Amino acid sequence: MSRYLPLPPPLLCAAIAVAAPLPALAQGGPPPQEDTITVGLGLGVTTDYDGANEYKLIPGGVLQGTVRGHDFRLNGPRLFIDAIPNDPARRVELELGPVVGLRTNRTGKVEDPQVNALGKLDTAVELGLRGGIGISGIASRTDKLSFTATAVRDVAGAHDSYRLSPAIEYSTLVGRRTFVRAAITADFAPGDYARYYFGVTPEGSAASGLAAFDPQGGLESVGANVLATYSLSGGRKGWSLFGIASYSRLQGDFAASPLVRDAGSANQFFGSAGVGYTF
Repeated sequence: MSRYLPLPPPLLCAAIAVAAPLPALAQGGPPPQEDTITVGLGLGVTTDYDGANEYKLIPGGVLQGTVRGHDFRLNGPRLFIDAIPNDPARRVELELGPVVGLRTNRTGKVEDPQVNALGKLDTAVELGLRGGIGISGIASRTDKLSFTATAVRDVAGAHDSYRLSPAIEYSTLVGRRTFVRAAITADFAPGDYARYYFGVTPEGSAASGLAAFDPQGGLESVGANVLATYSLSGGRKGWSLFGIASYSRLQGDFAASPLVRDAGSANQFFGSAGVGYTF
């Protein structure tokens, strides 16, 4: 998955504790016409870099809300604003809006000495669009099935390429206070992206001892994640607990990279828990 700070792996980046938008409460969030803001703080564990087999604890938080019918989500350094206003009378709803985010994979020191010897990478600034369609009332009046896709491109000259991330999400209430969302995700990236984050140049091979590697693009990863929230207040606003668990596996040349095959792992895990407040 996309490694923003963070979104679902395997590219879970490092400074937020939630990999999916935090619902306002167990009831599945406030009515679309009601202005609300949700703030969450928590602690998570994620990989040291994309493809690593070493993990680290990360503090983090989440900010999201609805203003005049427009949803916004700030997960780590990634912001999405839905330009299409909510309509509670519609069973089928569309979402479309801009996305801006940072990608900080290997911009600091990593624990593995061979990967660290390859040097630091630049921070990518990614701009793009997210679009999707959601269908409510699939199996109950509180559930929703969504199909989404996010396309972004680096405009800061780091990996200087693009990524495409489709996903299928299903959300529903379990009882009166618990909200659950499950997602199946995938990431696609071209050769320029693969070479920047997973390639090893001859110079890098000499410095690190890893074999030189010139990867091609394609399917980067597939994965799944589950998010759950539990309302402590019992209403639409107030305190709630949240938790998330996710897994993804790198594919193709991304998994074959020496950074993954020799120094890391194709299996990528992420977990976090925390508390949120909606007002």
